[in-house]
Amino acid sequence: MDANPIVLDDSPGDVVIVVVEGEHDIYTAPTLRERLEEALGRGGGIVVDLTAATFVDSSVLGALLDSRRRALEAAQGFVVCIGDTVEPGVQRILDITGLVPVLPVLQGREQAIEQARSSGSPA
Repeated sequence: MDANPIVLDDSPGDVVIVVVEGEHDIYTAPTLRERLEEALGRGGGIVVDLTAATFVDSSVLGALLDSRRRALEAAQGFVVCIGDTVEPGVQRILDITGLVPVLPVLQGREQAIEQARSSGSPA
């Protein structure tokens, strides 16, 4: 079993949750990109759940931003979820980069799922 897994959870049906656990950096960013590509290919909304992540670096944020752009182009919702208690290794890079409003980043998973559903719908 991978010590820092990145798995897809499609239990919400029309939203795919990309669950990111542990520490992620330039070495695991290619795996994240693969999972995000798979999620984009399924259609529907995407939630990237960083609740169990303990550290992410700029290469991970680059993967998230690229996937966010592609989701917007495909009219798919894309939201990042950080949970109620955010690990300092995740919060710090989000604060430094100012990407919270860009991605967007929400705390609750259910709220993130709802936003991913609604933001992907045509107006």
